[in-house]
Amino acid sequence: MKRIAAVLLLLTAAGCASSSKPQINMNEPRRIVGTENDVRVDAEIIGDRITPGSPIPISYVVTNQRSTPILIADLLPETNFDAETGMVTIEIGTEIPGEQFLPRLISIASGEKRSFASKATLNVMSARNRAPNSIGPQALRIRINFLGETKPFEKLINIPEKAIHDPQLASDIFTKWVEGNETVVTNAIPMRYGQSASDEPISTPTPSRRRRGSSGPP
Repeated sequence: MKRIAAVLLLLTAAGCASSSKPQINMNEPRRIVGTENDVRVDAEIIGDRITPGSPIPISYVVTNQRSTPILIADLLPETNFDAETGMVTIEIGTEIPGEQFLPRLISIASGEKRSFASKATLNVMSARNRAPNSIGPQALRIRINFLGETKPFEKLINIPEKAIHDPQLASDIFTKWVEGNETVVTNAIPMRYGQSASDEPISTPTPSRRRRGSSGPP
């Protein structure tokens, strides 16, 4: 099997929901878009370089094109990095609920647009600790997780708290949450990876060298 190194990237600054007019520049060349399951995501990435410790401002708009509401967990996004492909994926919402603490769910009505903003800060492995066949971040995309059924999760919709402690409810809704999770994935946008001055530069190995160094099948 292919070896895919997943490195958790730390993300700071909570996503801020707003029902105001979206602030996405539709003419921005670094806009990314995804449409799946009758839900659309438009996002704008500020800047074209990923540098450890430096924030990446992200603005995104979720449009519900369904005839029924959808729900998105109000959580700090999680960011994953695939060191084999160089893909950075920012996860919005979650595909599984908590075991004891459950997040607030933001409702987006049929035909409604909701705007959000966040800042991602990367914390990746330094060059000296990386696998010989790994590469630095090359591209970035966003994956939105949402729930299309609202009734099982009514106790969490637009609550004033960021999260509630309810192990019994978490147990009751776990299966429905996992089975009901749907996603929208945007296209990827190229990013340059720049180390700080104190770090040694990362060179990108050629495809042929990566294939020879792989322990998996060709």
